[in-house]
Amino acid sequence: MSDEGPVLEVRGLVVELPAGAERAHAVDDVSFALARGEILCVVGESGSGKSLTAQAVMGLLPAPHVRATGGEILFGGRDLLRLDPDAMRAVRGSRIAMIFQEPMTALNPVMTVGDQIAEAIRAHASPSRESLSRRVIELLDSVGLPEPERLRH
Repeated sequence: MSDEGPVLEVRGLVVELPAGAERAHAVDDVSFALARGEILCVVGESGSGKSLTAQAVMGLLPAPHVRATGGEILFGGRDLLRLDPDAMRAVRGSRIAMIFQEPMTALNPVMTVGDQIAEAIRAHASPSRESLSRRVIELLDSVGLPEPERLRH
């Protein structure tokens, strides 16, 4: 890790499952730190809590039944578990993001990829129609997609 300290630090995270589940906790005392530019790979069996750990970091746990009941998730010095929904929404997507494992559940098949990118940008800014279109095309081009202008619409 760098001398700057971790960008993301999870300390003692506990994610509780609903009453009646086969176990009380999906995540129990998980801790890790991630420095700028560092890559973390989380490996484990199906059902071991990998996805729920990531969802807890993003503030996307399936509430009210699954919830973080212990620990801290520090990002930029702020404990994400203590943010109200509006503050978390402002962080999510603009400062921290997640690439979901299954694109068919994360992407809308009736919208173009360009429109979905534009929707994400509009959630955090109010660009003009022209600058939004330019930005979407730049992003599509930056990942090497052919004919980004066509994919925008």
